[in-house]
Amino acid sequence: MIMELSFEEFYSFTSTLTREAQEIILADMSSGVSHESKTDGTIVTQTDLAVERLIRSKIEDRYGDHGIVGEEYGDRTSGSRYTWVVDPIDGTMSYFLGVPFFGTLIGLLYEGKPLYGAMRLPMFDQILAGDGAQCLINDERAAVKGFQSWEDAIVLTTDEERIRQSEYAESWEKFGHKGCTFRTWGDCYGYSLVCSGKADVMIDIQLKPCDILPILPIVEGAGASKVDFGKNENQDLALCLPSLEREISELFQIVV
Repeated sequence: MIMELSFEEFYSFTSTLTREAQEIILADMSSGVSHESKTDGTIVTQTDLAVERLIRSKIEDRYGDHGIVGEEYGDRTSGSRYTWVVDPIDGTMSYFLGVPFFGTLIGLLYEGKPLYGAMRLPMFDQILAGDGAQCLINDERAAVKGFQSWEDAIVLTTDEERIRQSEYAESWEKFGHKGCTFRTWGDCYGYSLVCSGKADVMIDIQLKPCDILPILPIVEGAGASKVDFGKNENQDLALCLPSLEREISELFQIVV
């Protein structure tokens, strides 16, 4: 018999675990961080590796029959319906440069679908967690804001140049004509701003599973809608206020 893992159990476990990760991240940050380049052009620090080792070991100790997908150490398959998704430092370049827009992501999939997610933002001493129906920020319920107008809207992305060089360049240019404010407050931090009602839209493309799967239950739990643009689900997408879903879909030539 498979025992169900509740959101309360997930939240308690990941809250403690990401707090331990935060201590490592901030300690290493204060003493100086070195990095190496990966084959995909991104960077990795020794802190990324140390934090992922910590998280994986804690998961293996407590949920030894579960699968694990990790940003730095790859996949551990299992026969379980549960799989953990780990990104030890989402926004490693920001971390390396001392910019606070980074965090630790832990998600739990059930039969391959996002079930729960947790995001720890070390520089803000903040944890966000969600189950698709609710979002908590430091134990308090959070929700997206109501849409006012495009002139008042805040639209975020991690890498605007990546979009400009993609098949979405024309759509992005049209988006710019709406009069909203664009900012590259990116990676997991940008999604946290949608959850807390400080931003209206977050758009990213070419995402990897570790980048986005832990985030989805959090942002959707705050009431945001997901709009997929590309052929592959959860790769090119927007998370936005529900009232903007159709307009963004039409702008990026998607029918919902």
